Amino acid sequence: MEIEPKNISHKYALLFQQGEEKGLSFFYHEFHPALSLYSFSITNNRQLAEEIASDAFVKTWKMHWKLDSYGAIRAYLYKIVHRDSLEAIRKEKKRKEALKKTQTPTTETNTPFDNIVRSEVYRIIHTALQDLTPANRRVLIMHYLEGKTSGQIARELKLHRSTINTQKTKGLEALRKKLLRPSLILFYVIVKIFFPFS
Repeated sequence: MEIEPKNISHKYALLFQQGEEKGLSFFYHEFHPALSLYSFSITNNRQLAEEIASDAFVKTWKMHWKLDSYGAIRAYLYKIVHRDSLEAIRKEKKRKEALKKTQTPTTETNTPFDNIVRSEVYRIIHTALQDLTPANRRVLIMHYLEGKTSGQIARELKLHRSTINTQKTKGLEALRKKLLRPSLILFYVIVKIFFPFS
């Protein structure tokens, strides 16, 4: 008899709260990729984003005894990543002394609900991207997440621009089909947040 996903999540949440490393390992594999992607969307620095995501687990682990559910652990992780990503931006801007205070990101005005929805969307997209072909996945990440043009991608990958456009089109179509399965409404939200110009 298979264990329901909800029961598995509850089991590892309890292990996490009790300070068992199995619990930490479960949540690390469950959330680290999505947390890195979330931080990257704020910092636009992949290496920094991965470091922030990893640090979030260290900080959350120190408070493990206070977190008594899957949802509480998830929320705390995203809260730390959100805060630390914004702080990293501020430190970088201060170091360069290139921008004024009025240009400080206003992401903090997001409501808790906005942040929860966005965090779940990142998880869904990350999972869907893993099912695409390596070529299509790479082009979508470079174009939509890294902000590169088709010409830049073509030069970087040493491919013809038409090939890049074809891979992007096929990747988007495959991604749409996968994301349409759960809900048309969810897909609409995802597209509006991440692919406003597609």
